[in-house]
Amino acid sequence: MGRSIFSSILVSLFLSSPFAAGSCPLYGPVFPTPTNLASSASIKDALQTLTETISASFKSENSSYGPVDSTAAYTVQIFSLESEKPLLEYYHDGTTLSNTTGVQTVDGDTIFRVGSISKLITVYLFLTELGDSLWNDPVTQHIPELRNRTRSEQNPVDYVNWEQITLGAIAGHVAGLPRDFVDLLGLYANDGSYGFPVLPPSEYPACILTATNYTCNREQFFNAINDRQPTFLPNTKATYSNTGMMLLGYALESITGRSYEDILKTALMDPLSLTGTSYSKPDDTKGAIPFNTTFSQWARDFGDGAPMGGLYASTDDLSKIGRSILISTLLDENSTRAWLKPTSYTSSLIGDVGRPWEIFRAADIGPSKRLIDLYTKGGDFGTYHTNLAVVPDYNIGFAIAVGGMGSHIFLDNLIVDTLFPALEIAAREQANGVYAGTYTATNGLNSSLVLNTDA
Repeated sequence: MGRSIFSSILVSLFLSSPFAAGSCPLYGPVFPTPTNLASSASIKDALQTLTETISASFKSENSSYGPVDSTAAYTVQIFSLESEKPLLEYYHDGTTLSNTTGVQTVDGDTIFRVGSISKLITVYLFLTELGDSLWNDPVTQHIPELRNRTRSEQNPVDYVNWEQITLGAIAGHVAGLPRDFVDLLGLYANDGSYGFPVLPPSEYPACILTATNYTCNREQFFNAINDRQPTFLPNTKATYSNTGMMLLGYALESITGRSYEDILKTALMDPLSLTGTSYSKPDDTKGAIPFNTTFSQWARDFGDGAPMGGLYASTDDLSKIGRSILISTLLDENSTRAWLKPTSYTSSLIGDVGRPWEIFRAADIGPSKRLIDLYTKGGDFGTYHTNLAVVPDYNIGFAIAVGGMGSHIFLDNLIVDTLFPALEIAAREQANGVYAGTYTATNGLNSSLVLNTDA
């Protein structure tokens, strides 16, 4: 009797609580993924509308998502799993490249600094070389410099407990590590002009940022993080960390016994025929260099910092990387499915975090009003602003690179607003063509079933 009363109370509370929601279908596509996108009327119309809207935005220097800087250089590609040829290419030269040592006209081969897309590439390299079975390993198991650091036992506020931090937590930005490890001292004069005593070189921090490079090698890096406090305890919440991606790069080198630069070439560049991707600065004549090499940050040497933000790539190459993820070219399909999942949440209802994905949720797409997740990684460094997105529900993605003072955000949103409803329409129409109809029993039963997608 007591159990029945308790169960009734629970049901009553549930039905009267905020948890008493309406229909909650399975997460994911409502219809099979659409195919033959290039020949779909709805897709072609959407791409034409998107092209016209982008052009109008540059002409008016405004969009439904705010001002547009038409002086910057932009390269945009939308790609699909079905073809190596992009569904859409759009290139805007702007004016910031007109008097530089780089290209004056941009296309898919133009090379940009990709900033923190380097983090995504670092995790991709880790997965291609080592798989995902090591994600639960403590970082101390693979980086000897972090062993026997026990001060966190007495003072967890000022010192990181490295034994509790796993490689997977680092890849997913939930290790609680500080964002940065470099000191900004090198960007400022050390001559007393700011009213502070001149600092002797012997008292310089281990890693400093100068006007031209990061003066930080592996030994200096591990000395520098001695003085960096943890942001949170491990596995508390997602916090962005350049420090963590440096560690993942060092772990990759320690486990494989090879340099990051070598792994980048043999595990990614060679298999995917990436001709515009590099660890070091490429020839200036191949790059988008807004204003000049110094102001743009084109020439800054990242050194060991490449895994967190120092790589170069073209939009063609970013699209190849995105397609290879969708099609599981370098990973097995199960590993890809596991990778394209969130590992933590944010304070936003439309944003989650993965390894190291920045996952954005587009809502109310199509008549079904369903949710679509975009697995993205953005990169911003100097005058470079980039974004790579893959959308598993549609087997498409897009790559955007900006050189100058502009932003890719209005382009991201225009793609979602214009193309995604058309993809949903195409999926519905194709499903209707294949499955709609009346199905009648053939064993003598007076039974039939009518299927229709309301297309």
